[in-house]
Amino acid sequence: PDLAMGANSDPENPDHLSQAPARTCRALDWFLVTAILLLAGVLAAYAVLGTNSARLPASEGLSAPRPPVQVRENPLTSTCLSSFQGPYAQLVVKDVLVQNQTLSWYSHPHLSGVFLDSQMTYDTEKDELKVGVSGLYFVYARLKLNQVVVPAYSQGTVKVSVSVGQDFGHRAVLTLSLDVGPSSPFTVTTSETSLLFLYPGDRLRLSMNTTAGDFQDWQLVSEASTFGLFRVAAR
Repeated sequence: PDLAMGANSDPENPDHLSQAPARTCRALDWFLVTAILLLAGVLAAYAVLGTNSARLPASEGLSAPRPPVQVRENPLTSTCLSSFQGPYAQLVVKDVLVQNQTLSWYSHPHLSGVFLDSQMTYDTEKDELKVGVSGLYFVYARLKLNQVVVPAYSQGTVKVSVSVGQDFGHRAVLTLSLDVGPSSPFTVTTSETSLLFLYPGDRLRLSMNTTAGDFQDWQLVSEASTFGLFRVAAR
């Protein structure tokens, strides 16, 4: 797997620890503009329907329409993060195998592409990101798969679900899906975003499922497969 992905795909490579280029700030600008537009729609809906002051479970959180944006590699940088306030996190996928599993993530903030606010914690045993502050969050995930056997022979669907867990269990709030097969291009990508109300103690994890067992001829590209969120409004 290491040879297939190349040395630069390992976020723990010291040569890979560097500031992201300025173009990633523009990617974050797209995120912020999209989040602001979605937030405006949320506020307009509340103005019409009235605000319910009762606490809603995360499973009933607001799911925003899919915006026409793509999550780019390393969309957050230390410079960009200073442009907004509030909890944030971005993790880089660690286990690159395409199989039925709960995805594990690099969470050390000194690694390239990884950002973890002090109000967010990552549980390495449960592979869950825990939210410390309530609010409306812009949640995003991006997957990039490369063929490691050419031509690829596996055919089926790879799905990754983002779920929010509370005391009563987990519920999927966002799903990414990729159809792959022998006729697929060498690289395939997908991304999804949403606005969600989250509360202190909410736990997010990503689970991968495949329709045809292990896809040994495909692998996730670590530095280009990311999951993150940032708060756009307090409760």
